[in-house]
Amino acid sequence: MLQHFMEEEVSPLFSSKTKPQLYYMGKILPEISSYPRIMHSHAGHVEISIIYSGTSEYLIGDRRQLIQPGDVIIYNAGVVHDELSSKDAQIGSYFFAVGNLDVPHLRPNALIEDDVNPVFHIREGFESIQALCEGMLSHFENPSVWSRYIVHFETQALLEIIWRVIYADRKTQEQHPNYYLGRKIKEYIDAHYREPLSMKQISQALGMSESYLSHVFKDMIGCPPMQYALRKKIGEAQTLLITTDYTITKIARMVGFDAQSHFNKLFSKYVGIPPGQFRKNYRGAQNKD
Repeated sequence: MLQHFMEEEVSPLFSSKTKPQLYYMGKILPEISSYPRIMHSHAGHVEISIIYSGTSEYLIGDRRQLIQPGDVIIYNAGVVHDELSSKDAQIGSYFFAVGNLDVPHLRPNALIEDDVNPVFHIREGFESIQALCEGMLSHFENPSVWSRYIVHFETQALLEIIWRVIYADRKTQEQHPNYYLGRKIKEYIDAHYREPLSMKQISQALGMSESYLSHVFKDMIGCPPMQYALRKKIGEAQTLLITTDYTITKIARMVGFDAQSHFNKLFSKYVGIPPGQFRKNYRGAQNKD
């Protein structure tokens, strides 16, 4: 007979009282190319990514981050994120959308403070976490009568593990010398990207030279201000294509393009396919699932 004893009592943070809910999960295979989701956010849930292969550079909020295997990325609700590297980076990851999160001392649907570095590294036990992710996937791919209950508690277990990874890996972050200035530029662009922006307009509004503004912003975010504004337009257009039945002409105008032809050209350049095909492919994949 084999008998095992628990060495210590477990005190879960994510108790049944908070009732976190898994909305969806999935796995990105590095060998299968996909069309990028450019600058976007999730209003009603936290998204968690666990990277198991590949390296890339991401923009998360106002931080440029190098992503590598073993990293856990936390996207709080409402935090804009974007992949800056090419799709040839071949990132492999598990992703989870969890809502109804109410962690003490944090805003709703947040797993970390908004000013904390959102990338954490799993230093021990990554294989066990990967096995947990694969087990959860298996219940979606081959569901049984008990799958919903098993996945519910596996989600809670995953959150407990990630919570401990977060607070084991947290270190005092040295603020970039121009962090607050770069953030001010970003906030201005975020508020005005649908308008016909120019470097001259931004520099006059913020009271600094165009060259210095561009240098500070690119150093912090990883791309020039006007390219950031364009990616914001494309990312918002992707969200509207996925979540609404608006015509492409209307979506183009909503995100700040005067001509649909110009919108189609730039959308195809950044995403790889025209907006109509992007909507069709996304909805086709949803129907298949």
